[in-house]
Amino acid sequence: MSKKLSKNINFFEDYCILAIVSHLKDYTLCYHINNELKLDFIKYEDLVFVDKSGTESTYSWYYYSDRINRSLYYLIGNKDEGSVLIPSHKTVDYFLLVKDPVNTALIKDIGLNLRKIPNITAVFDMDLEKTKDMALILESIELHELEHVRKRKG
Repeated sequence: MSKKLSKNINFFEDYCILAIVSHLKDYTLCYHINNELKLDFIKYEDLVFVDKSGTESTYSWYYYSDRINRSLYYLIGNKDEGSVLIPSHKTVDYFLLVKDPVNTALIKDIGLNLRKIPNITAVFDMDLEKTKDMALILESIELHELEHVRKRKG
């Protein structure tokens, strides 16, 4: 009897995401995050996402590259006029996505510091593997980064 070898690949191992519930406008929230976490988010063109039905929506998109830790940070709005980027999390207003995080302690510290910001109601970790269509959303985010961030720098 032959044995089958298989390898489980976690496509989301390079990412960590924090969901943020807040009624603040994106630019106000970004200002507070920059001050509290000592980051330097920059506003780029909104993320355009086309869902399965073909409806196109735009979501606010901020970007920061931490050159010391080699991590990338994205602050992404979850709500547009009548649509939601991740429908399974309708109560969430923003997502803080960290690509290539240094360690889990850093993510916990970020969550604790986010909770200190006035008018942030909740901050919690999301399980990327259990979120529907997350691979498609991450692909859209990376393509958006390549298109807009590289264009601005280059």
